[in-house]
Amino acid sequence: MPRHWAALDYAVAALVGVILFAAIRHSVSRAVEFSYGGGVLGYHPLPLTWPLAMLLIVAAAIAVALRRRRPVLMLGVLLAGSLLVTTLTGPDSSTLTYFIPVAYVLYLVAATYERKRAAVRVLAAVFATLLADAVLMEATGGGFFPPGGLISVGLCVIIAWSAGYTVRQRRRYAVRLQDEAASKAVAEERLRIARELHDVVAHSMSVIAVQAGYGQYVIDTQPADARSALGAIQATSREALDEMRRMLGALRQADEGDRGHGAPLAAGGSAEPQDSAVGASAPLFPAPGLADLDRLLSRTASAGVRVDITRRGQPRDLPASIDLSAYRIVQEALTNVVKHARTSSCQVLIGYGHDHLTLEVTDNGAGLPEMAGAGLPQHGSAGTIGAGFAADAGLGSGGPALLTRGAGSGRNGPGDLPGSGHGIIGMRERVSLLGGEFSAGPRPGYGFGVSAHIPLPAGPRG
Repeated sequence: MPRHWAALDYAVAALVGVILFAAIRHSVSRAVEFSYGGGVLGYHPLPLTWPLAMLLIVAAAIAVALRRRRPVLMLGVLLAGSLLVTTLTGPDSSTLTYFIPVAYVLYLVAATYERKRAAVRVLAAVFATLLADAVLMEATGGGFFPPGGLISVGLCVIIAWSAGYTVRQRRRYAVRLQDEAASKAVAEERLRIARELHDVVAHSMSVIAVQAGYGQYVIDTQPADARSALGAIQATSREALDEMRRMLGALRQADEGDRGHGAPLAAGGSAEPQDSAVGASAPLFPAPGLADLDRLLSRTASAGVRVDITRRGQPRDLPASIDLSAYRIVQEALTNVVKHARTSSCQVLIGYGHDHLTLEVTDNGAGLPEMAGAGLPQHGSAGTIGAGFAADAGLGSGGPALLTRGAGSGRNGPGDLPGSGHGIIGMRERVSLLGGEFSAGPRPGYGFGVSAHIPLPAGPRG
């Protein structure tokens, strides 16, 4: 319980004690001075009326001071005290001031109750006590009790309950908004991780599939080429594992940060280690960016697709999220070329404008107007992986068929990777999150093109 709220309750308890002392003292004085003989029962003051009244005043102050610990119990103490005060002082309506602490505690009960049945019971007890007080006053003083006082106290109780119920609803709404925000953040993080994994795995596995198919084809006739293909597979798989370790290490670091400090992982996916001992099994490497394209182009060339890259404008330092997304877009576009284009070359354009970044990946291969399962353009069919590589390697007309046929199964081999359309969807989502424009589809005549225009934040160009 925060100390400032406890201090407020203690201050209110002291004020309530003063108010009740003045009101009940007045009622006791009148009760001792006059003996009301009207009503059904009449009224005769007890010898210990004032000491008992003081005890009830102290009990009310204590109940107000401790209301946050046991609100329902403290409310019950106040309701019982109200009946006792009315019994001690007779028909004097000033004893209804005892409902001031009742309303104060009732507000907290209305703001914190858990079950509606409990709330109904509390309200019923409060109004039953008020009605019992009215009956006692009427029975001991005849027509002395003014009905206006009862109505005023009833309205005070209703206002206190309504205020507490409103606060309760607002708190529940705030909690619901926080839960929805947390769920949305988790969903967005999962989507980001899915895009990262898709981009890393899809590109690397496409290269590995082509190299494995070619190595299987030439292992008997050209052992040196098969050995080179195995070396490329080893290098590509090692790089893919390094990237996956980087991602998993960043996720582990973000999870530890959430538990320790509540710090989320940056949206761009790059994370600098806060501790040098994050884990030897999952070291954190810098997230890839456009500066790492040469390694990506070399890997693509090893899969049989030569990449001609053109840079326009003055290169500049990019924000980490844009740099990573741009790299992933180029990577996924080249993956689609390797998997579907049936070509031995493609072109990459990177344009640095004053306020935007332009990315274009085009080829002159086979571009089909539909994409399975996504309603988006797709390159060719998955069964033609490695055709361009086979053409460059001099495999002849039988090369693609051999590369896409499993050696020992009679079914489609590693080259036959059916496309689900997630690559273009992922690229479109990345560009959309950065506020840019994206297009992908067949080029006029023959081939396929991917284009992305990403706005850049204002700042000095590097």
